Amino acid sequence: MTSTPETARPSWKLMARVVVIALGIGWNFAIIGPIARQLASSFAVTLGAVGLLTTLLLVTHALSQLPAAIPAQRFGPLKLVRFAFILVAAANLLAAVSPVFWMLGLARLIVGLGTGPVFVGGLEGTRRLGGAFLAGIFGGAATLGLGLALVVGAGLESAGASWRWSFVIAAVIAVLGSLLGPRDSDAPRTMTGSAIEHLGAVVRSGPLWRLAMIHSASFGASLVMGAWIVTHLVNGNASTFVAGAIGFLLLAIAAVFRPIGGALFARGVPWRLLGPGAALLSAAGLGLIALQPPTWLAAIESVFIGIGYALPFSAVFVLSVRAEPRYPAAAIAFVNMTGAVFALILTPFAGLMMDHEVGGIAFAALAVFAVASAFVARKPVSGMDP
Repeated sequence: MTSTPETARPSWKLMARVVVIALGIGWNFAIIGPIARQLASSFAVTLGAVGLLTTLLLVTHALSQLPAAIPAQRFGPLKLVRFAFILVAAANLLAAVSPVFWMLGLARLIVGLGTGPVFVGGLEGTRRLGGAFLAGIFGGAATLGLGLALVVGAGLESAGASWRWSFVIAAVIAVLGSLLGPRDSDAPRTMTGSAIEHLGAVVRSGPLWRLAMIHSASFGASLVMGAWIVTHLVNGNASTFVAGAIGFLLLAIAAVFRPIGGALFARGVPWRLLGPGAALLSAAGLGLIALQPPTWLAAIESVFIGIGYALPFSAVFVLSVRAEPRYPAAAIAFVNMTGAVFALILTPFAGLMMDHEVGGIAFAALAVFAVASAFVARKPVSGMDP
């Protein structure tokens, strides 16, 4: 039997290169959480205002993804990743030296202009090179980057280090992503249709909207968790380090199970388990986290939330390409963009709840949305098993 990206196992070298670029993007989404109180104190702003820093990143991260699908398909998705990382590194250095809050906000906007193309190019490039499994490696390592940023940031904060070091580290990781990331293995594909035709096709696609809902309830929700789980648990009297460790555990579990989800999907495990079933699992855990349980119980619950967030990831993007095979990069960009928009809306809402020490409302809202997504996306693409 001829090996295809869906069946061939990627080399360890290729997987390591994919991990480098995925860590580079994941790190940028979670660095604000552990230093939120430092930033609020340094710039004399509220936690809600600090939450807007993540919102600003998510605005440009979301808006840059559909436009990024065009150069990804024309020039090569992984070439796009390398150039986008240069922008991410420069913006993080700007953040590290920012003397005023508005400049820090500007830097985060610029970071988002780079992370959007990195995510679209990384997903499409890894899907081409290694199918669902390698796309799962990418998604898992991106989540690991979120978790590492939480635990390293919490450790630096506990040690009394300046918040500026978090942005310096993010810049270094972005440079490594540009230098060491994987390369495209095939020639860029011929463009068919204009950018407007790509956009119109994906926006009108019912299957893509259903897949987008599951992606929002898993990946989008994980961005909200990465931004605020530390603050939520600290409000419940956990120490910053313990809260950061629990956040890392949740995201590390998601990192491990994303490639597992991709491998299971490639081997025929039904979507009803990997999509709706996983969403219900995460919803149950979120409902309990909302109640600010003891730290030992929060740690156990974080395992189930992480698994629920992880399993749909690869399947969502493989099904997105099946739903719109004419414009694969645009389909991937659209679904991932909706997850970013979801996080964009929920992150400041969660910050507002944290300011009033009722963060459980935000986590309960994530649980309700996960249940709704499980119902809507029972059978997202026609002709597939439910």
